Amino acid sequence: MTAHLWGLGLRPTHFSQFHALPELPPVEIMADNLLHHRGGPALHHTLRITQRAPCVVLHGIGMNIGGAEPLSATYLHGIRELERLFSPQVVSDHLCFTQAAGLQSYELLPIIRNKKALDHVVNRVDQIQQTLGRQFCLENVSAYISYHDDSIPEGDFLNEIAERSGCGILLDVNNIFVSAHNFALDPFVEMSRFDAKHVKQIHVAGHSTKDDFLFDTHDTPVCETVWLMLGKFLKSSASIPVILENDKNDVELATLLAELELGKRRCNGAI
Repeated sequence: MTAHLWGLGLRPTHFSQFHALPELPPVEIMADNLLHHRGGPALHHTLRITQRAPCVVLHGIGMNIGGAEPLSATYLHGIRELERLFSPQVVSDHLCFTQAAGLQSYELLPIIRNKKALDHVVNRVDQIQQTLGRQFCLENVSAYISYHDDSIPEGDFLNEIAERSGCGILLDVNNIFVSAHNFALDPFVEMSRFDAKHVKQIHVAGHSTKDDFLFDTHDTPVCETVWLMLGKFLKSSASIPVILENDKNDVELATLLAELELGKRRCNGAI
């Protein structure tokens, strides 16, 4: 199997534990925690940690790429400033909308997947990439609702955006699993729709269950099926960052590193 870059999402609760590590894994920075910072502890610690990390990726949640309102020039320029500061291997956000009619949802809401929406997103990606002066990546989101006008499967939809715009895909394996479960689909079939040549980064995470409905909560260990899905996909992909996400404040960094190592061994067929 190709040697991939196995890393973690950088969270403030782990700053001191990252500093204490003799060798750091690849790290993912949450862009929205640092936008327009000119100083302060968050920026200070993030700079110190990323200067030692072998690979850095930058991930946002506020681009609103699927929305109808114009893209925020202030937000875009903030992402460009962070890109210049950290020189990340990948810059990404979600294929979703977060704002409508002047209201903020605070959720990553899936967009309608049809030809009209596809054209809209391609145009928005072009604007983003021209502003950043580099490739941008889109992440598939977990879904809890669907639309009558959906006419293109998610993987095919993202592949077409990538083909037309030159953007990349951030493939979230847990989000595929969650959405597939919620709509009674085969997660391995849905995963197979994504063309590996467009995938520039991968996310894995845990989820929670309520009344047999799955939610992408990032607060539990990655489930066995998600590791199996990831292992199958990695066999056909180039070397890319694989980032474990966990947002639970009381989990120790050592626990996440152990889970990451176990997942790596599973995917490499060692166990």
